Amino acid sequence: MSAFTLSCTTCALRGAERDEILACFRHAPAAGYKYWGLAGPPLWALGGAQWFDAARVRQLADAAGFLGCTEVYGPSLPTDSIAAAEAAAEDVALMFDVAAVMDAPLVVFSGGNRQGAGGIEASIAGIQKLLTLVQDRPARLALEPHYNSRFMTRQDFDAIFAAIDDPRVGITVDTGHFHSAGEDWKGLIRDYRERIYNIHLKDHQGSQSVPIGAGDIDLRGLIEVLDEIGYEAALALELEVVDQHNLPRYIGEAYTYLSDLVRQVTGQPPAA
Repeated sequence: MSAFTLSCTTCALRGAERDEILACFRHAPAAGYKYWGLAGPPLWALGGAQWFDAARVRQLADAAGFLGCTEVYGPSLPTDSIAAAEAAAEDVALMFDVAAVMDAPLVVFSGGNRQGAGGIEASIAGIQKLLTLVQDRPARLALEPHYNSRFMTRQDFDAIFAAIDDPRVGITVDTGHFHSAGEDWKGLIRDYRERIYNIHLKDHQGSQSVPIGAGDIDLRGLIEVLDEIGYEAALALELEVVDQHNLPRYIGEAYTYLSDLVRQVTGQPPAA
């Protein structure tokens, strides 16, 4: 079995229909995906998870034929101050309850406002507080870079891991956001190979998301470097294209493109 699992996140269908979660359940299995990732507006706001019917969503995911959920995406920690970040950690901890219902191995969130007065120190303090609140939860935390957010550069992750030496905290490599920021994401993957827990796979022309295979990002190089480090987790598809009405077609084309690419590089197909 391949080390790579193709996953379709709900945000890969964002804008295609009114509800991206239901759109994912409708279109992703038909395109070939057996795994999915949960994002979506209901979970963006701090505390929003308390109103989210995770059990019902899990039932719908199972009924759609998915074999598993690779991640749940939650709200960012504020960067106004250390106190604000630590207080918000209690709301972010609710995402670990959602992950438990989904049997998802990862909770993912991006950095807060890059200009916040608390800086990276606030993010670090919030993460440290969060870890004390979820000690008994099996899901790990995979921090994701977003362009112009508090998690954006190699230096941001260097600061986080210098302060937090905990295997429960790793990185979601987002190829699109790192590309927009001009970061050497291949070097980061090699240097932090033990902390690469998740991949958000996009293709870009400049800072604009485009269909997979139509952009400037070295996707073959991504698979090659992940194979080099022995990565065994999700390639989670994300799309933020202009022509959202074409997203159902694009996720199908991406499944074929990525399946072929994984076979070419590793000699075996993605996990079924």
